Amino acid sequence: MQIVKLTRVTSTQDFAEAVSEMIDENYVVVAEEQTRARGRYRRAWYSPKGGLWVTYVIKDFNVEEIALTTLRVALAIRSVLSKYVNSTIRWPNDVVVNGKKISGVLVESSVQGSSSVGFIGFGINSNVSVFPQDINATSVKLETGKEIDNQLLLDEVIQKINQYITKTPEEVYSELNSNLYIKEKDVVLYGENWKKECKALFVDRYGRLVTMCGIFEVEEVLRLETP
Repeated sequence: MQIVKLTRVTSTQDFAEAVSEMIDENYVVVAEEQTRARGRYRRAWYSPKGGLWVTYVIKDFNVEEIALTTLRVALAIRSVLSKYVNSTIRWPNDVVVNGKKISGVLVESSVQGSSSVGFIGFGINSNVSVFPQDINATSVKLETGKEIDNQLLLDEVIQKINQYITKTPEEVYSELNSNLYIKEKDVVLYGENWKKECKALFVDRYGRLVTMCGIFEVEEVLRLETP
């Protein structure tokens, strides 16, 4: 599989989309640094040198499984990171250590001819040493005091994603709820012109967050916080 390595780019997601019609097979774009990385709803994503910033492009992608694929990838990353740190999933797309973000996932798609292409973007704070004060995040290096090999980490994550991408919804939601950071925790949910504070319970078989104050679709919740 082709791997495109970049020193500095606006975002691997943007670059992968720009070259997608030039490459016929699945491929990976990895950068040492991103200057305008984005997460859900195009929120800025701090991604300096030291981290692992990647877009994994899959041809013939099922666009109906974007939400499920996001969870599959998050679980795959959590599984790989488990050898270094005790991480869990913060619904719907973050991997956290004690509530601090260590990885995030953004899955997008586009139509090319008669098929769709999936752009699986993910970032891992592997060897990042310092974060701005307004970002609640951590890294493998900060948690363990040791740097890890980003190339080896990339190989392990791609291999694990390929394993997890075929997991059934039942398998995904079972593993997710076993590793759900916000389970039985008070959370603050922000939507468009609304805010709710309640206790999170679990994620149901449709990927919705079930709480004491209602059931929420991923698309409804713009941001989730734990007080």
